[in-house]
Amino acid sequence: MDFTSITWIGWIAVTTGLYWAVPRRFRIELVVLATLFFVVLLEPVSVLWLSAMTAVTYLVTRGTRPDGRRAMLAAAPIGLVLIAYKLASVATGDDLTSDTLVPLGLSYYSLRCIHYSIERYKGTIRDLGPREVIGYLFFLPTIFIGPIHRFPEWRRDRNADWDPATFASGLERILHGFVKVTFLGDFLVSGRFSEWADKVTEPGTGPQLYLEMVEIGLNLYFQFSGYSDIAIGFSLLIGFRVMENFRWPFLQRNINEFWNSWHISLTSWSRDYVYSATIARFRSRAAGVLASLIAIALWHEFSLRYLLWGAYHGLGIIAWGRFRAGVARLPRVEHRLVSSVGHIASVLLTVHFVFLSFLLVRQDSLTEMGTVLDSLVTRW
Repeated sequence: MDFTSITWIGWIAVTTGLYWAVPRRFRIELVVLATLFFVVLLEPVSVLWLSAMTAVTYLVTRGTRPDGRRAMLAAAPIGLVLIAYKLASVATGDDLTSDTLVPLGLSYYSLRCIHYSIERYKGTIRDLGPREVIGYLFFLPTIFIGPIHRFPEWRRDRNADWDPATFASGLERILHGFVKVTFLGDFLVSGRFSEWADKVTEPGTGPQLYLEMVEIGLNLYFQFSGYSDIAIGFSLLIGFRVMENFRWPFLQRNINEFWNSWHISLTSWSRDYVYSATIARFRSRAAGVLASLIAIALWHEFSLRYLLWGAYHGLGIIAWGRFRAGVARLPRVEHRLVSSVGHIASVLLTVHFVFLSFLLVRQDSLTEMGTVLDSLVTRW
């Protein structure tokens, strides 16, 4: 599905118009129906999984505060379904860029179901009727591409009445998303920049691989953050304020700050449900960081290359933490020029660390990763 297409613009316009036209008490039902019809037309199997997961999540967690066993009864099968599809996707040669085997939106709404189940167990979400749970999980703006917004904020941060400022902000955000995806990502980076890079470099050389690395990183950011902007803007058009997903990640000074500003809804989910659980079990921050980043990696794809990608970033965060602790014991140099140079160097080092990981994870085997890394270093 192209979320910059005329079809998607039409669904946004029609859904928004009907939402504010119907009486207030029917608006959640209107969004649920719009989601249902759209997903049925686009991919019927996804409706079956979304409906089944919603039913399991609600029925298992309803009533009095569920214990841990009941929460696991809801979360475990949902997680297993997601894992099974990811494994099947790799086994059939599918990958992150096509993702044709995994039902559309499964990677996102399964994590929302797990979030709801765990928070019901914790008691941070009180027992509610099926209308609210279904409305949260059948939320059209974010169902396919995120953000993986949280239930308490979704229920709290919404305007029951028409607000021109919020509506205008939504339109502006959608425009930002379209510019990122179509102009910056498709036209400038994948088009002009790629053509220029092919002209000035030889295939397989260090310069060519370096420019490819930059192209992959920039295009990934413009595409994904642009789609998130469109989803956030669509939510604002109907009065809902969902969480941000990107916050200038390529301008961050270290790898820890990068992951606090890149795909925020996923990284915060992993921090709350993987990192915290690992810390509680092993009393080790390093183990929590590795587990969290590996979970994020395998959420993208169950494969060795993504396992290594997650470990790469996890070890990078651990190394940064050790480095920061060591530097903190040294005397501080208070000089504007030194601080500015240090800041710029930190940003460049971080963004190249990230870009390199994007290039390597695109390779199909360890051998290809080694070849690319060797060429990137030696063939200049």
